[in-house]
Amino acid sequence: MKFTLPVSPPQNLLQGIGPTKTTWEYRWATNAVVAQLFVGSGIIAWYWRFLPPEIPLWYSRPWGQERLASPWFLFLPLITAALVYVINLFIIAKFASQHPMFTRVLLLTSLLVSCLSGIMVIRIVTLIS
Repeated sequence: MKFTLPVSPPQNLLQGIGPTKTTWEYRWATNAVVAQLFVGSGIIAWYWRFLPPEIPLWYSRPWGQERLASPWFLFLPLITAALVYVINLFIIAKFASQHPMFTRVLLLTSLLVSCLSGIMVIRIVTLIS
């Protein structure tokens, strides 16, 4: 005998991507991604003239020249967080009706990734400048 939980019909998909009945997870994840893109890009643009030619970005590498990167690489965490969000939305569109908890986990993951990447960029720029 197979035990299954009843699942409501897929009422929460907006043309295959994103919930129409917006949950707090969806709103917070979307707002976090948009905010970190604007705030992170704004901070980089504001401090751009004060940035040195190379900045410490790769903290997992040994001390020295290997840790340094061009200031253009500061956009990498911001873009990565946006890509994680978009990829998670496509996964949600495919599996939301069968796995509602998985949808919440993916949205909260997007929220966490965008917040941490925004904080990382802001901390690096403000510590260097």
